[in-house]
Amino acid sequence: MENLKLFLQRRKKALIISIIYVGIGTLSVCSISGSDLFYGEWSLYTLILTFPVTIISFGYRYAESDYLIPVLIIQFIMFLITFLILSAFIKKKPIDDFEARKIEK
Repeated sequence: MENLKLFLQRRKKALIISIIYVGIGTLSVCSISGSDLFYGEWSLYTLILTFPVTIISFGYRYAESDYLIPVLIIQFIMFLITFLILSAFIKKKPIDDFEARKIEK
C-alpha cells in the first residue's frame, strides 16, 4: 500500500492530466446521443479534441446507444493506459533521503 501511495505521489501531474483529459472525453461520449442529458454541439468538438481516448467508446456508443456501463468500463481502461503512458513521459520527482529510508524499511 505504501508503494502505491508513493507511486501516485511521484506521478501526480500525470494523474491529474489523465483524469481531466479522459474525464472530458467520457463526458462527451456520454453526451453524443440526442436523448442524453448534456447533449449539445460541444460534444462533437470535445470528441475531436479527445479523439485518441474516445474512439473505441464512440464506436461502441454509435453501435449501441442505450447502455453506458460498457462505455464507462472502456473509458476506465483508457484512463489507466493514458496514465501509464503519461507517467512514462513526464519527468518523475526525485526521491529525497527521507522517502528512500521509508522505502527501505
